Amino acid sequence: MTKPKSIKISFPIYALIAASFTLLLILSFLTYLNFNREKELLKHHLFRQGVTIIRALEAGARTGMMEMMWGENQVQTLFTETARGPNIDRIALVDKQGQVLAHSNSSLIGARLSDFRPPTQKEPLSLILKKEDDENIFRVIKIFEPLNSDQRSRMNRMMGRWMQRRNNTAGERYIVLDLKMQEYQAAQREDIRMGVVSAVILLILGSASFYFLLIAQNYYVANRTLKTMESYTQNVVESMPNGLISLDKDGRIETINQKAQDLLGLNADEVKGKPLNQVMFRCNLSETFLPREDIVERQMECHLNDGTAIPLSTTSSRLKDENGNIIGTVIILRDLRDIRSLEKEVQRSERLASLGRMAAGIAHEIRNPLSSIKGFAQYFRNKFPPDSEDRNYATVMADEVDRLNRVIQDLLNFARPQEPNLKPVDLPPLIRHALRLIRSDIRDKDIRVTEDIPADTDFTIAGDNDMLTQVFLNLFLNAIDAMQNGGRLRIALRKNQQDIEVQISDDGEGIPRENLSRIFDPFFTSKKGGTGLGLAIVYRIVESHRGEIKVNSEPGKGSTFVLRFPLGPTLNR
Repeated sequence: MTKPKSIKISFPIYALIAASFTLLLILSFLTYLNFNREKELLKHHLFRQGVTIIRALEAGARTGMMEMMWGENQVQTLFTETARGPNIDRIALVDKQGQVLAHSNSSLIGARLSDFRPPTQKEPLSLILKKEDDENIFRVIKIFEPLNSDQRSRMNRMMGRWMQRRNNTAGERYIVLDLKMQEYQAAQREDIRMGVVSAVILLILGSASFYFLLIAQNYYVANRTLKTMESYTQNVVESMPNGLISLDKDGRIETINQKAQDLLGLNADEVKGKPLNQVMFRCNLSETFLPREDIVERQMECHLNDGTAIPLSTTSSRLKDENGNIIGTVIILRDLRDIRSLEKEVQRSERLASLGRMAAGIAHEIRNPLSSIKGFAQYFRNKFPPDSEDRNYATVMADEVDRLNRVIQDLLNFARPQEPNLKPVDLPPLIRHALRLIRSDIRDKDIRVTEDIPADTDFTIAGDNDMLTQVFLNLFLNAIDAMQNGGRLRIALRKNQQDIEVQISDDGEGIPRENLSRIFDPFFTSKKGGTGLGLAIVYRIVESHRGEIKVNSEPGKGSTFVLRFPLGPTLNR
């Protein structure tokens, strides 16, 4: 059993976690800085508020002292009434040792403030203290200076007896002002809460932004990968040596590769989305499907829309989804024309071999009686007087025996083909030599010979010089016989990557279509007096040189024989 692969966190997930953590640190740092700034602003505000209240007390005391004869009751009243203001916890006037001289709570006069410490400088002092009920207070301590030096002597005269009762020794007095911080702390907590909420929102938005950014990146990567795979798959399908057609579940064409288009004579843009039976109305490919079989292989003769028929091997395969439901069909088409051609070549070779063995036996049995017949014909010809009718009959008998001997020799040559003695053969000189041998026939029929042989190309092959000469002689003579009223004999040579191609064309009467598959069979001929062995011998010699010969012909326009000889075979020394 295959072990399931473990799921690993991909790099984008690590990046998202790192980005979120970094964003959290930044937001926390900014929130901390904002909190400290708000705290400093609060302390500064409370400090200014406290100094303002103290200066108001000093101003009130100064006014009362300068315009009226203030006593201790007036100062006490000033402190008590001022302490009724919002956010004021208490007001006290103390000496340097912390003994209360005046207090907003009169019951504490004469007591000592345990948590009092005088400022070391003349500037007001501020600090935050915690009361018994755990509430924080903001304390401002300032030297009580309601009057300047000139005004102070007058105040001493006015308040001398009261001051002496509270403190027999002269010294500095301090105003201690305690401000409540509940409202400020509540506002501060609200700011902190709002800051945390804002930080959380920003963290969520930032993380979501990073997340969606990574999703977009992954989508782009996935989309690009999908397009790459789609392009790769398309290239694989288009590069297949066989035709491929894919259908949906309703039998409509989804895709068709270039090989299938060329094979069936279709155009992808015109047939996509159409039912296969409608597109190939003469070739019912749907017959290759079987309802209970997933893969079906068949061979069939497919009639194309233009009327031509080609042999095909089809493989049909059902496409199914993960639930086993059929979602379509794939059809692979293989062209069997080359295979059928090879099969015919094998059958022809086997037939020729059988006919050759039979012809060898017949030729052996006929040749001996022919020798006796020719001997008697020559004997009787010599017995009869010259120019007599009997002597002419004897001469005709001897000539016909010679013709039969030539036929028998052809049969023997066909039946017992010799192995070619392979040597380097330059085709252009050999072809011109064969043309010289039939020069009189070419001249008598007024036939023009044209050559298309590149001068700068080497057309050397491994072959038997005599056999190849016979091949070209037979083909040239057939071409001459096909042109009764003159014409043109064209000879062209081409050097391909793996072979040398020889084309021999004429302007003769051509070969009927029904005879094209039989012209290389022995004893098949359409000429009067022909033996039907010429092209059979040509085919056998070309085959012994590991070459091939094809013919293209159109009745009334002529024929073209195409011979191909391989390059680079091993030469017999």
